[in-house]
Amino acid sequence: MLNEQKNISIDELKKIELDILRQIHEVCTQNGFRYSLAGGTLLGAVRHGGFIPWDDDIDIFMPRPDYEKLIEYCKTHQTPFKLICNETESKYSYLFAKAVNPNTVIIEEGSNRTKVDLGVYVDIFPIDGLGGDYESATKKFNKSKFLRELLVAYNWKKYFRSKTRSIIYEPIRLMMFLISRFVRHSKIINKIQRIYRPEDFENSNYSACICGAYRLKEINSKEVYSNFTDIEFEGEKFKAITNYDAYMKSIYGDYMKLPPKEKQKSHHTFVAYWK
Repeated sequence: MLNEQKNISIDELKKIELDILRQIHEVCTQNGFRYSLAGGTLLGAVRHGGFIPWDDDIDIFMPRPDYEKLIEYCKTHQTPFKLICNETESKYSYLFAKAVNPNTVIIEEGSNRTKVDLGVYVDIFPIDGLGGDYESATKKFNKSKFLRELLVAYNWKKYFRSKTRSIIYEPIRLMMFLISRFVRHSKIINKIQRIYRPEDFENSNYSACICGAYRLKEINSKEVYSNFTDIEFEGEKFKAITNYDAYMKSIYGDYMKLPPKEKQKSHHTFVAYWK
């Protein structure tokens, strides 16, 4: 039974996530899988040398071929983390994987509608090839726009006002929420994957994380997502894309500038416990 004594503090949460990252790094290094810190985690590494002070999660991304190799590896090898993805868990309804500490439990306030057994996790996002030029990459990215937004809404336990998007998007979000009550997540995921799986990452000139939070801003030259270097995060060395400057400028603009005080807060809404 969950109780207050087993509650995981923010500091403990970060330590658990960092430990999962170490484990992923070890698996990837030993097997030659490419990966990079991503999103706010990469921004934190560059700007703060670790976690963004008001952030509490870790994200990485991997080129699609390496992402799939990691999934296959975890199916056949014992790892200290549990890899959860739609290839291994029928109830799981996201387009990316989570590496979970199996000794913890997370209760999501508004998401994880299908009640997959989650613990403290690191998110692992695939980078997909999108074709030969920016225009065709944009068209291909947008081809699944409706389905991706529908899948996001599918995971909501109930409708809620967005903390990050303008109020003008609320009618659209409400419509997506209502439609999502009448669809199956597995069908949405299969339709999305049929759009991107045939596109070879290695032979594409442009790539993106199609399930990322930054949407079209994720589209970059494949070279941005193909070359890797070491970077310091919380006093340790992990992998990052070499041209992180291009990636972060496309997403954050002047990424070294701190956001206003009122925006310096975590957007996650969950409670974590030890089992």
